Amino acid sequence: MKQIKLLIIILLTSLVVTGCWDSVEINKREYLFAVGVDKNPKNLTFTSEIPKINEGSEEQRLVYTKDCTNFADFYSTSYLHSEKAISDRLMQVIVIGEEAARDPETIKKLFDEIQRSPQMNRRVKICIAKGKAQDIINTEIPSNPVVGRFLSEMLIKLKRESYQDIYTFDEAILHLGQTGNAMVPVVEINEKSLKVERAAIVKEYELKGFLEPMEVETIMLLLNPERANIRNINIEVDGTTVALGAVDVSMTKDINLNGDKLSVDYYITLYCYIDSFIIGNNSLEDKGFMNKIKEEAVKNITDVASNTIDKLQHTYRSDLLRIKDNLYKFHKSDFDKIEDKYDEVFEAADINVHLDMEIRSTGLVK
Repeated sequence: MKQIKLLIIILLTSLVVTGCWDSVEINKREYLFAVGVDKNPKNLTFTSEIPKINEGSEEQRLVYTKDCTNFADFYSTSYLHSEKAISDRLMQVIVIGEEAARDPETIKKLFDEIQRSPQMNRRVKICIAKGKAQDIINTEIPSNPVVGRFLSEMLIKLKRESYQDIYTFDEAILHLGQTGNAMVPVVEINEKSLKVERAAIVKEYELKGFLEPMEVETIMLLLNPERANIRNINIEVDGTTVALGAVDVSMTKDINLNGDKLSVDYYITLYCYIDSFIIGNNSLEDKGFMNKIKEEAVKNITDVASNTIDKLQHTYRSDLLRIKDNLYKFHKSDFDKIEDKYDEVFEAADINVHLDMEIRSTGLVK
């Protein structure tokens, strides 16, 4: 019995003595909310944002810029130049500068380090800066001073409302690993704030180019029509401006692979209502005028879709439409024969969007 009591005392003493010897109090830590990564002539420039949450105000922040070889070097240098411990557990956003994103070796190194990090949040959001990431992090936003929080909330909103597709590191690395392609949000300076409207085409860990907002919208429509967030369709008919709002979308697709010949047809029906017209104008009662509205709207959307597909096929050779996934799942034996030359097959594919429109109402109040 004495031996058991002695053993318990020893165990309790050990826990008391060693349990928290290496803990760091919250007011002795600096939490990175956002990090920007740019290329410089020698290596990389890291710009970090640290909210002053330990001083009673999350509306204040510190911004540090250091030239380092990699993330590990950045942490080590930051640790030696501050009396506080540096932590990335709360990191919200990593912004990669345009020049760095165009260098596949830089992207591979950064992504490798994020994967290896034992503490970095794997759900950290990734975006690409139009220009320098340092300028994005340094932006002073009066309404929301902490850039990391501002961008995080904006990207969550875009994802939730299906304006954009990929925004976390886990999602980006998954798509790059599986298909070699990814669509990554682009952040730009907009007067005294930031905006995320365009997307970057990343292929084989290299920034290939940018997609305009209407092109991003087209891709999101073809990827997931049920959740697609279609902006108002503004057209002009007989000198009169008409705005259409979309209330529902239905789509079927037909994918065929015959040897090296790939054909893809998207059949879309868009259900709309008249969102804006001219009060007192009775043209909407004229079936001929309504048919002109549908024809012009269909032409408008189809032209954007055709141009977007052409850009994906011939300018960037990037299958952001994930046709390859569909072939792998449902045409496996045929796909195996062309897998090694899929880029060439995709570039030569016959991809078409067939759009029909129904105007269910000439106005929500009519």
